[in-house]
Amino acid sequence: MIKNKKKEYVELSFLYFRFRNLFDYGYQRYSFFKNLIGYICNISEVPMIRRVFEELLKRNVFNEKKENNKIYYLFNPYNREIDESISDTIIWD
Repeated sequence: MIKNKKKEYVELSFLYFRFRNLFDYGYQRYSFFKNLIGYICNISEVPMIRRVFEELLKRNVFNEKKENNKIYYLFNPYNREIDESISDTIIWD
């Protein structure tokens, strides 16, 4: 029963992430995805949310980046190249 629910939650989360195009959100902490998964699947059990997230990690839909002893995740099921050299700063002349 739990495995069937987990599969449903994983598929539902994956479809929602693609629909919202979370790739454009950039690198985010685990807490961002934890809150989204809890909202999407309407579950508040942290271990179940973690299992769903780990299953998504196993599917290689996330890129990981370590920065200052923190791990950031990028939802990237399209395997796009990430160009981090582009700055978001606008220079007004």
